[in-house]
Amino acid sequence: MHLFCNFVGEFWKKMKDFKGHISRWVRTMAAPVKAEPVFFVLTFLMCIEQPIHWMCYILDNRVEQTLQFVQGLSIEFAVVYLATCLIYWVKGKRAKNAVKALLYMLFWTLMGITLFLALNFEMCISQQTLTVLVETNPKESSEFVDTYMLTNASQLSYLLDFVVLVAIGVCEWKRRAITVFLRRKLNKRFFTWFTSLNAAVGIVLMAVCYVWLLCCCNSAQIYIWRNYFPYDSLDPWSQSLHAINSLRAFDNDVKFAIKQAEKVYETAPVIEDTDSLTVIYVLGESYNKHHASLYGYHTLTTPCMEREQAAGNLFAFTDVVAQENVTSVVEKNTFSINSVGDGENWFDHPNFTTIFKHSGYDVWMWDMQRTYMSKRLYTITVNAFIYNPEITRLSYTACNDSTFTYDMQLVDDFHKNVKPTKKHNLVVFHLMGQHVSFSRRYPRKSKYEKYHSADIKRTEKWMDKTKKWAIATYDNATLYNDAVMGHIFDLYRNKNAVVVYFSDHGEEIYDYRDQRGRHVSYAPSADMLRHQNEVPFVIWCSDRYKQLHPEIVNDIRAAVNRKFMTDNVGQTLLRLGRISTEYYRAERDVTSPRFTTRPRILYDHVDYDAVMAASKRR
Repeated sequence: MHLFCNFVGEFWKKMKDFKGHISRWVRTMAAPVKAEPVFFVLTFLMCIEQPIHWMCYILDNRVEQTLQFVQGLSIEFAVVYLATCLIYWVKGKRAKNAVKALLYMLFWTLMGITLFLALNFEMCISQQTLTVLVETNPKESSEFVDTYMLTNASQLSYLLDFVVLVAIGVCEWKRRAITVFLRRKLNKRFFTWFTSLNAAVGIVLMAVCYVWLLCCCNSAQIYIWRNYFPYDSLDPWSQSLHAINSLRAFDNDVKFAIKQAEKVYETAPVIEDTDSLTVIYVLGESYNKHHASLYGYHTLTTPCMEREQAAGNLFAFTDVVAQENVTSVVEKNTFSINSVGDGENWFDHPNFTTIFKHSGYDVWMWDMQRTYMSKRLYTITVNAFIYNPEITRLSYTACNDSTFTYDMQLVDDFHKNVKPTKKHNLVVFHLMGQHVSFSRRYPRKSKYEKYHSADIKRTEKWMDKTKKWAIATYDNATLYNDAVMGHIFDLYRNKNAVVVYFSDHGEEIYDYRDQRGRHVSYAPSADMLRHQNEVPFVIWCSDRYKQLHPEIVNDIRAAVNRKFMTDNVGQTLLRLGRISTEYYRAERDVTSPRFTTRPRILYDHVDYDAVMAASKRR
């Protein structure tokens, strides 16, 4: 009994000692904030506007979004807390005031940049903004100042900056009185524990976030990181770190891609077709296949394609998806011959255009989006790769340097100005398609302005005339896109030619809910995938191509119902172009009898077929 009492006494003493250690640790953790409450609160408020702005985005999974918002606030808490600790640890009043002024200026500047970008462009600090800053020359800087510095949005951001600056001055002037007031009003025990625990949790999250980010050496790794730490949900300080590291990662991507392009020239691909042959690759934009009458839409939007299908020249594939709803990601993965379903990165494999050119083809790249919104991230990230000087030298014979209003003008420009001299040609058309501003994608007051609000027979409660007009203009843009494709078919109808057409992604246009455009969700619904990721995919063969390659045409006909993802389209093009190369993988070519269905992983983690199967069971 005596031994037991001694044991209990010793245990109780150690527990009291442990409790004392914890209490001292909690007080120590809270001390910097207690000493500088004004600085802590003001800098926290200066950082919080971007996470709040992100919280207002329209996303499907609000629970997931809220958790990421709280996670972002925890990291912000840690950032501000460590800045406060820096002031607390500095010795000497003058040195302390100098450090505090410097940190105030840094946080205030980041807040000002964030407000300016958000109000003018609905953007935040990102890789895009840093890239634009690096690439802008003095003339462009002058034009930027003239265009944006005195807009209403800019003036509002300056006003808010000035108000915050005055608030900082007033609060620091009355710092002692505010500190005394807060200490008197706040529950000291609750404040101490709340501050310490939040700081501890935030520092752990921040360490995981920052260390993981700094270890990312390419864009694929950055992309995985963003699934867990969406940079829009973070404070401007963390966004800046993400932007800087993203520039480094993408620079590495391009270097890897150039090495792969150079390796192609160490191989010996052979063209097996002795007759002249033209392969036309057409990449569309924002095409919701459920607005194509070719795929059962109730309004006639694809008369040209349907005529070609009835004549036996066009084959419409029924089960094709895009891996993302973002042009820049899809384009890089469709030009590269990598397979996303097999976990391969685009920059670890060469482009099909490089293989075609080295085999003996002339490769012509005519792109509507080369100069479209050239300072936007989706343009910058694609062009930095697709039009990198070394990639261009190794992959293309020539590229367009003109800007066009409509897709038909792009096609006509190529037909008018390019006179191929080789027997074998690969022509790449990247169209504007149905991108964003639908009513601007076709000539107004023309035969393509066929459908109007009154033609849209939708009766949902949220459907109004403006939304019906948007649907009508989308259908008109789809009709015009079909006419462009019909024009391409006519240009190559009497030649040995094959056309592959698909869209980079889909587009919601009030199809099943009160929403249009493209929106990312970590757990997308079947309806969202159906309208944003399912895409039209067709192969058109001229009569001469059908005559010369009956086996390939029969294989195409047999393949139209196969499950396919567009990242492997390069393999199909190699076969259609009759190129024998070590890069060709028949099991990835949807037209090959040896084709093997691959996992269709969207957004790096979503199993498309599993989501659709679960939806059918429900």
